[in-house]
Amino acid sequence: MPKPKTIRAAAKQTDVIAMLADVSIEAASGDEKGPAKFDVVAYTGIPLTVDKYDLPVVVDLSTLSATKSVVANLDHNSQHRVGNVTAQTNDGKTLRLSGTASAATPYRDEVVASAASGFQWQASIEARPGKLEKVAAGKTVSVNGQQHAGPIYVARNSTLKGFAFVSHGADDNTTVNIAASAADTLKEKKMDKELQAWIESLGFVVAELSDTQIEGLKANYHGKPAPKKPAAKLDDVVAAYKAENERLEKIAAITDTMLEKESSNAVAEQITALAQLAVDSKWTPDQFELELLRASRPQSHTVFRRRGGEENPNSKQAQLVIEAAICKSGGLSGFEKKFDEQTLDAMDKKFPHGIGLQQMLIISARAKGYQGDSICLEAQRAAFAEVKADGSSTLSVPGILSNTANKFLIEGWMSVEDSWRQIAAIRSVRDFKTVTSYSLTGAFSYDKVGPAGELKHGTVGELSYTNRAETYGKMFAITRQDIINDDLSALTAVPRRLGRGAGLKFNDVFWTEFLASHTASAWFPTSNANGNYIEGATTASVLSIDTLSLGETAFYNQTDADSKPLGISPEILLVPNALATKATTLMRDTEVRDTTSSTKYTTGNPHAGKWRVVRSSYLSNSAMAGAYSTTAWYLLANPQNLAFIEACFLNGNQSPTVESADADFNTLGIQMRGYHDFGVAKQEYRAAFKSKGAA
Repeated sequence: MPKPKTIRAAAKQTDVIAMLADVSIEAASGDEKGPAKFDVVAYTGIPLTVDKYDLPVVVDLSTLSATKSVVANLDHNSQHRVGNVTAQTNDGKTLRLSGTASAATPYRDEVVASAASGFQWQASIEARPGKLEKVAAGKTVSVNGQQHAGPIYVARNSTLKGFAFVSHGADDNTTVNIAASAADTLKEKKMDKELQAWIESLGFVVAELSDTQIEGLKANYHGKPAPKKPAAKLDDVVAAYKAENERLEKIAAITDTMLEKESSNAVAEQITALAQLAVDSKWTPDQFELELLRASRPQSHTVFRRRGGEENPNSKQAQLVIEAAICKSGGLSGFEKKFDEQTLDAMDKKFPHGIGLQQMLIISARAKGYQGDSICLEAQRAAFAEVKADGSSTLSVPGILSNTANKFLIEGWMSVEDSWRQIAAIRSVRDFKTVTSYSLTGAFSYDKVGPAGELKHGTVGELSYTNRAETYGKMFAITRQDIINDDLSALTAVPRRLGRGAGLKFNDVFWTEFLASHTASAWFPTSNANGNYIEGATTASVLSIDTLSLGETAFYNQTDADSKPLGISPEILLVPNALATKATTLMRDTEVRDTTSSTKYTTGNPHAGKWRVVRSSYLSNSAMAGAYSTTAWYLLANPQNLAFIEACFLNGNQSPTVESADADFNTLGIQMRGYHDFGVAKQEYRAAFKSKGAA
């Protein structure tokens, strides 16, 4: 299932969900000046076909919200401004928008003039989904007052961003009217010029006001009280009030906690500014915490974050000895190779039986001036301090935790299957924005250079692909009980588990994306329209010389957008567990015999050593959504030449990050959190061939 992300019906995974709709237009008329108004039945709750999504999408109107400024543009181009949406009506079944074509741009003029000439505009709303919910085949879901049968996606908690005038649509039940100019509206309302001038002197644009707003202003102008709005239901008012208060209280509590941990005025100002943005933008507390996490990202790979200042360790050799003792006690594989001989000798002499959690904390606390022998809040605070009481630097518990936690994290990360590395292209991204790349099957073939020596420009393919890094993470705590029990395994096992958890999550996301949408037209259609798929009687033997030959031929017969050969060879044979032995045998053995007496055969194996075998347990795992199978296999190109799938990592960090900190001020304990920023997306169908396997 694709992650909740912004997409557009006309292009893969770009900035918006675009729900396209038919539009009926009333041509603008008259010579009066003023922006024209539009009225849009924008969405009627039906499933919509969104380009590059493998299933139709239904937007849940009951959870739809809107940004403060909802704009209208032309063809979903934010630079092609048309006007503003000034009113919205959403009854949970139908979304209606109205507004004015108030932007002073040629694109506004095109929309209005075309309507006046009888052109039938269509409409497309823009919304950012908060969550995508998959409804499986055979299941039904009630959304927007309608029953919808799976398989579909339901977009929950979407945010309405804007509205676009387009030339083609998909929701036949919707309409848009572009009425006559605002001057006509004023004429119909019989507004006198003095009233209009008085309203405009208050800073309002008359054309953008609703009838109710105009009546209220008119009443004020004549000294009468403004008309009262219908009273809202008390229960609804109270519920909304409580929900908003709860949101604000949680954001305030998170802000207070973060400010207590920071001594830097600059950081405190950043936290305060982010909190204000969270309040104004109606963020949930979870969204606020995520943005705080991203804003506090360190530049180094593994860090220790604590209250104020930077760590300032002393006696580097003594610190290395303690780190080596922790790695030995925690059972880190091959830890001897990570330290020099001098450090290992000192560790054997000072900590012949390893080191405990209490011992590590007490050693550091005493180096800071602590005189006791027991673990308490005072001892923990001393251990985590960066300097001694006299101001000089000493052993750094933050540094020790940072260095050792990273080693155990990587061990956990590397303990999980990493077949994905052999089949995926890998890219580094600088932020969490969507990145776009283009098909490598464009016009790169050389042209003959004429006498003048002029070289022609090559062009990239028209097909584009996108990817985007998302954040995944988990937090654990080393509790007071762990410290009192002197459980060093808590210090070493937690980052190891965080690393393993990161590896499992990455594999789940990667192979879910790999297996999803295999029957969609962009990947492996059952019609074989792309020429990269076989099934039926010819694949009954599952994996053999004959079926490998069929796959190889199909791969070589693929063409680029100009119907010319790709010129790329397959290099990888990707198989599930059940086919791993057979695939390895076929790639290793040079002779194959058939025991059927009536069959004539040669003993040579034409495919021996031809492709690299890659096995993955995820291909046949029934818990994976998508085309899992024990018999399907794939031929893939080298991902450096042409990639079927791509993984992107924030700042190139392919492994996760671990952070540790002392617990809240009045709590004895240590907190650890691991997070990983990555994204996975399929790229080029021509880079892969698939055999369904068993008929």
